[in-house]
Amino acid sequence: MERVLIIRPGALGDTLMLLPALRDLAGKASVTVVGRRPGLDAIRPYADQTIDLEGQGWHRLFTDAPDGSPLPVSDMDVVTAFFRDEDGMIQRNLKQSLPGAAVHLFRSLPEKRTNIHVAEYLARCLEASGLPVDPGRSMATVRGGGLCKDGLLSGHGRRILWHPGSGSTGKNHPPEFWADLVTRFSHDAALKDFGRVLLLGPAEASLPEPFKAHLRQREVEITTSSDMDSLVDTLNETALYLGHDSGVTHLSAMRCVPTVALFKNSDPSQWAPLGPWVRVLTGQVPGPELAARIVEVARELMALVGTRSCE
Repeated sequence: MERVLIIRPGALGDTLMLLPALRDLAGKASVTVVGRRPGLDAIRPYADQTIDLEGQGWHRLFTDAPDGSPLPVSDMDVVTAFFRDEDGMIQRNLKQSLPGAAVHLFRSLPEKRTNIHVAEYLARCLEASGLPVDPGRSMATVRGGGLCKDGLLSGHGRRILWHPGSGSTGKNHPPEFWADLVTRFSHDAALKDFGRVLLLGPAEASLPEPFKAHLRQREVEITTSSDMDSLVDTLNETALYLGHDSGVTHLSAMRCVPTVALFKNSDPSQWAPLGPWVRVLTGQVPGPELAARIVEVARELMALVGTRSCE
């Protein structure tokens, strides 16, 4: 099998977009992925090796005058890297360090004016590198639930999981909107009996205390996930997930947790979460109309999931 090196820096969501292609490559190539945590932790089952880009030796990629020392990998047949490399420095350094490899560099994301999904774009880039990846098949597999553990629905719990943050504050609806949502859910006949859990990450540490106090009054448990294992455990206990365009939302969808994704200003044609039980709601005005629509969609999604299972 060909020895393949894929270099994909980025946050959790950026790294997860590799998963459709990695799953399609399984058994066809020996794949090493270089990236950043926590995304690396999520894709580890789908790669032969994962390496942290922040580790020793990788700085040589970004040095105009490399010292001649090798990169922390060797003997690769194909290298596909996703970087902005306007002066060609990264490509030159890769070719010098891995002289026997075919080196391919691509921009990190597709052009904004295109409607191609980021995951399909990455799969097309790997296909263009000569790798045995079928972009259409890989996307269809993940949208159909192919990444779920044992092909089964991941979330079997009786809890609704709320994730009110993301890596960019511009994507987020304000805390008072989420507080209103929790109140509406607690009064809805179809949803009120589910436990309610608020998931906070580092980006949400500064949420105002009055918001947290309001949630506690609604009997909402506030939790954090310090690593990928604990986050996956939390998702496995979740009956319904609600969140913005974030890495956690993408992970929830790929694990077949019923997922309502709120896209305030992201482009769903490029970033819609991938999975069989996903509903994307767009809207810039976080008011009563959007909140009522979210409750309606949550009810519909829960009813649909209750009658079917992942193939």
